[in-house]
Amino acid sequence: MINTYNESNLHFSLKEYYATKTGGKTEVPYKKWICDIITKKNRIIEIQTANIKSIKQKMQSAISDKIDFTLVVPIVAQKRIASFTKDNVLVSKRKSPKSENLYSALKKIFSLCDILPNKFITLIFVEVYTTEERVQITHKNQLAPQNKKRKKSWYKSNEILTEIKTEHIFTTAKTFLNLLPPLPQEFSSKELSLALKKSSYPKNAFKEANAILWLFHKMNIIQKLPDRRERRIYYKVNILK
Repeated sequence: MINTYNESNLHFSLKEYYATKTGGKTEVPYKKWICDIITKKNRIIEIQTANIKSIKQKMQSAISDKIDFTLVVPIVAQKRIASFTKDNVLVSKRKSPKSENLYSALKKIFSLCDILPNKFITLIFVEVYTTEERVQITHKNQLAPQNKKRKKSWYKSNEILTEIKTEHIFTTAKTFLNLLPPLPQEFSSKELSLALKKSSYPKNAFKEANAILWLFHKMNIIQKLPDRRERRIYYKVNILK
């Protein structure tokens, strides 16, 4: 099997799902890389569950070669945690208090701000439900090397995809701007935060106001206005929605 060492169930299941959906082949070579999927129309599809920065060079190469590239990023909207002994006996199962939403997930693409949006790139945030499997430990030497400095009594062994929910697809600047609520022509993080507190937006989305403005400014879809000698920085949209 090519390039699947330590592949989580979440990554494998999404890869199989999108390969079936597009009629593509999995684990296909492209230059010095292995692609998760290449479709019949020669579109590259990559599933990235962590460290999106690591895939940037492959995306830039595809842009240079004028190859359509789809990046699929899962958003864990609901997670259950299943704890096992080292002998694979289930000890407990509970719902995690942590969850992601579309607005909190935007931080995952910070490293791509200088190549997005791009006509060759499609970004799909897909909401999923997962079960995180953990193995309880009794001795520190049971931990993987990268985890030995942590003061945890368990390590994550897998993440299981249990359900695929909503897809959020981004291709152009306008599709990103659709994330913004109605705002004044000139606005600051305060106006954005207040607008995102409305019940029609995900819980805690308002906490991401500064991150959204930073990202959209770096993507050149909003512009920073000249200093108004106020404490707040103001912005306006570069293009019409």
